[in-house]
Amino acid sequence: MVWSSSAKMTWIFQFGFCVLSLGWASSVSGSFSYEIHHRFSKQVKTVLGGHGLPEMGTLEYYTALVHHDRGRRLTSNNNQTTVSFAQGNSTQEISFLHFANVTVGTPAQWFLVALDTGSHLFWLPCNCNSSCVRNMETDQGEKIKLNIYEPSISTTSSKVLCNSTLCSSRNRCVSPLNDCPYRIQYLSPGSRSTGVLVEDVIHMRTEEGEAKESRITFGCSESQLGLFQEVAVNGIMGLGVADVAVPTMLAEAGVASNSFSMCFGLNGKGTISFGDKGSSDQLETPFTLTPYLPFYDVSITKFKVGSVTVETEFSAIFDSGTAVTWLLEPYYTSLTTNYDLHVTDRRIPARVKSPFEFCYIITPASDVKKLPSISFEMKGGAIYDVFSPILVFDTSDGGEVYCLAVLKQVNADFNIIGQNFMTNYRIVHDRERMILGWKESDCNDENRVTGPNASVKPPPLPPTPSPKPRNPSTRLSPVAVSSLFIISFISFVCL
Repeated sequence: MVWSSSAKMTWIFQFGFCVLSLGWASSVSGSFSYEIHHRFSKQVKTVLGGHGLPEMGTLEYYTALVHHDRGRRLTSNNNQTTVSFAQGNSTQEISFLHFANVTVGTPAQWFLVALDTGSHLFWLPCNCNSSCVRNMETDQGEKIKLNIYEPSISTTSSKVLCNSTLCSSRNRCVSPLNDCPYRIQYLSPGSRSTGVLVEDVIHMRTEEGEAKESRITFGCSESQLGLFQEVAVNGIMGLGVADVAVPTMLAEAGVASNSFSMCFGLNGKGTISFGDKGSSDQLETPFTLTPYLPFYDVSITKFKVGSVTVETEFSAIFDSGTAVTWLLEPYYTSLTTNYDLHVTDRRIPARVKSPFEFCYIITPASDVKKLPSISFEMKGGAIYDVFSPILVFDTSDGGEVYCLAVLKQVNADFNIIGQNFMTNYRIVHDRERMILGWKESDCNDENRVTGPNASVKPPPLPPTPSPKPRNPSTRLSPVAVSSLFIISFISFVCL
């Protein structure tokens, strides 16, 4: 976290998803990279609209983000070859979702697709009725027309029948030769996507400029309801564990190794890299995968808050699809109360409007060096330091408050390490070795490429400013850092 005496800290939430793929390819070395921006970052808001969203740095802003969180329920190795989408590796945040320009079909057509590690299926709006969002408005009032996938136009498109091994809804088929139906029900109230499965090519390229194509199965989404009627979702790319997930299909096709990383940098910037197995000097811990929770679940053997070490063992899901960290009792109370004991600033009373229980008033005497550190010891002994456990925002009376961004988990029976605890790290999800890796990173070491023309050029992404240098002052001031959060939705295919 970077402290600055002249600017306010802004925290940014992302949409994404991270779950484990069980398929693997033993002789693959390719990897894919995409740069991540959050919707509320200045560089993104110059291109895409933020109409109707709470002002950054306000209590309403963070309350809205946590509300979306509750709706979802749940440095690379230089020898690796990086590969990106054909349009380039840049992504941008739109209405709590992280999007990449993805080109599919023949001729290639671009889609602003949300990268989703909390679901499995990749789907695009297709043969849509009125439920599909067709336009996106920029801050300048310009309307961007979003593409709709039409299988009849793509010469490489083919149907997926009910007799396919990827058709999980065979019990809904009248005949094995019917089109395979799908229905994904997201846990955000009323949010779902329905349609049929199709197969087509996705266009990618290596860092050397070599074009890559891979046939993938995805959903032709004829109807999107709920959340997808409120935000301009032009498709979701599931990055989960199932055979139908994009990472699994890329690995089985020999396009990328069965591993990927997500990097969470400052100022709302980051990357996602398929095929990235991390580096030899990264820290690691094994996954604790169970049929009940087929996600990136790890074991924490103890944690430390300031000078206090808490000897307690529990499991937690590393979920980049969750904005902040959620802990069950007694872990929530143990962590937050020990944090509170180390803080000398005056705590404000718990307020109904505030999503966080432990918030403190910033005064001229506040000192960032006095804030307690938080770290976890993982199974195997590796230490995971938390760089950004707090957020800072303005109050209605012109003051400033910082909060410990941890929430009590009461709607599920599992712990979640949210993206706020992943800031300043490249997190590696190695599905071949079944380990979670992490290494401190500023996310500036990714290769960036530009791709060939698609049938319609997507809007260009604005340049990303460099992170501001660390201020040597010890005074606790508003922070000019945009940390990344991901709001996602655990989904399932209805059989």
